[in-house]
Amino acid sequence: MSLIDFPDVPIAPGVPDVRRSAVGIGAVSDILGTILGADFFGFLDGVLGPEWGLYDKNGAQIILPDSVIAFDYRGEQRISKYPVELGSFSSYNKVALPYDIRLLMTCGGQGVMGRDQFLQQLELLKETTELYDLVTPDFTYQNVNLVRFDYRRTSNQGVTLLTVDAQFEEVRQTAVAIYSATAEPQGQPVTSIGAVQPVTPNTQQEASFDASAIA
Repeated sequence: MSLIDFPDVPIAPGVPDVRRSAVGIGAVSDILGTILGADFFGFLDGVLGPEWGLYDKNGAQIILPDSVIAFDYRGEQRISKYPVELGSFSSYNKVALPYDIRLLMTCGGQGVMGRDQFLQQLELLKETTELYDLVTPDFTYQNVNLVRFDYRRTSNQGVTLLTVDAQFEEVRQTAVAIYSATAEPQGQPVTSIGAVQPVTPNTQQEASFDASAIA
């Protein structure tokens, strides 16, 4: 039996190989707590716990919640179809739609940002058209904008704790063509198509001609 408080997993057919984590061992023996207590400058934050955050294009973090408790991502693509003969249809293209991200955050006012500052920053994000990068431990979602948010306080979680549900949407940027030194229509040279000889109009042409409209 091991001296560390772990279950004794036998080596037998059908029993999976359970690997013991060094972080788990440190948590049981308080080694990890001692290391974190001595880490005054936070060098281990990027190793032990990747942070969630919303950053602008200059790399500055915009909102600082106390914690992120839920993350939902929805990506969608649609296939274009058109009808053909005998009631059938055919598909010819696939178009990607902007993805949506739902982020559930909490702010109790005891962290980096106060509750009023946190809500004011969300209001500014909702009004602006600037694009931001949403960083998660697994992936960075670029060019998103806050389109909706709501928050609530409940008695079972503490009336001072804000639970904010924020929805972000991807913004697709399209290229804009900029032309310089464009040609003007009047700059086109005159092209001669030869001399045109006058002819006498026939009876039908004379009947359709209204001389009073010119006078």
